[in-house]
Amino acid sequence: MSQDSTSQDSTRLVRPTLDAEIALRTRRSLLTGAVTLAAAAIGLRLWNRGPKIGGMYRPLRSAFNFNSAVSGKILGKTALAPTYPATSAVKRPFPNGPLGLRMDLDPASWRLQLTGLHQPQNHPAFVADVASWQYRYQPSFTQQASKADSAFDDQPLDLTGNMTEDNVKLSTIGPGPAKNGQNANPQPPPPRPSGPGLLLTMTDLKCLPFVEQTTEFKCVEGWSQIVTYGGVRFRDFFEAYLPLCNADGSLPRYAALATPDGTYYSGFELADLLHPQTLLCYQMSRQDLTPAHGAPLRLAMPLKYGYKQIKQIASITYSNTKPADYWGSHSYDWDGGL
Repeated sequence: MSQDSTSQDSTRLVRPTLDAEIALRTRRSLLTGAVTLAAAAIGLRLWNRGPKIGGMYRPLRSAFNFNSAVSGKILGKTALAPTYPATSAVKRPFPNGPLGLRMDLDPASWRLQLTGLHQPQNHPAFVADVASWQYRYQPSFTQQASKADSAFDDQPLDLTGNMTEDNVKLSTIGPGPAKNGQNANPQPPPPRPSGPGLLLTMTDLKCLPFVEQTTEFKCVEGWSQIVTYGGVRFRDFFEAYLPLCNADGSLPRYAALATPDGTYYSGFELADLLHPQTLLCYQMSRQDLTPAHGAPLRLAMPLKYGYKQIKQIASITYSNTKPADYWGSHSYDWDGGL
């Protein structure tokens, strides 16, 4: 018998064995895959029936809280964000969000309602109840806001180096949820500040030391830009208007900030607001804020995402109670740290 015949006979003997092994493994793989998919489907169904914590299912919330805790431990309360030369900053920063902004607000009626203070009655701006102040809204101010924003944002904006788009004009946007209830608040907003406190003007704030810094603004949506901010360090503001301390002499733990009509609000640990790079900002790109950017006063916090950097600030309240937070009620991280 020739060598070729022997080789062919061996192949005929081995081939059925290989085919059987392949078929067996294929059946095992299909069975394993089916069992895995069934287990995943059952697990997902049970997961979806479980309780939610802050709008998220427990496993996701636990992972979310773990990541936030790790970030907090790494950065702490003293880490500094990188700073840049002013020449690196965009000239026309992108207005990151319109929620809570009232374009029909009369700028002359703006006051900063400050409550939770130590001996506010000793200050000339003292009032027995800050809620007695009424902000004025008129359609004519919407037109003025539109002109101011057009003068500042009249060219396309390069946000990330590979994305250029026309500026977002917010002159017609008022308070309340977006279309189709996309951003409808699942919880009622907190009550407006009330009780004894101060009604501060921009003149009061501009009496404090002016600080300019160029840092990177980061949006949770994934884009960022380098911006030059100008204003007052929150730490300097805090020292000028001290809060009421606790019985043991400690400072209140939290502060709540809100827009004039209270439709947008953010809560903070006081330690974060006292970070040396936290600004009560009234300038961007070395110009006064425009309405779309939160005129007359907004927050600049380079160690937090943009949704925590509240615009058109009209009230600050110190307390020991953890404040409500607009995006926190939508399952976002309450802290908002990077």
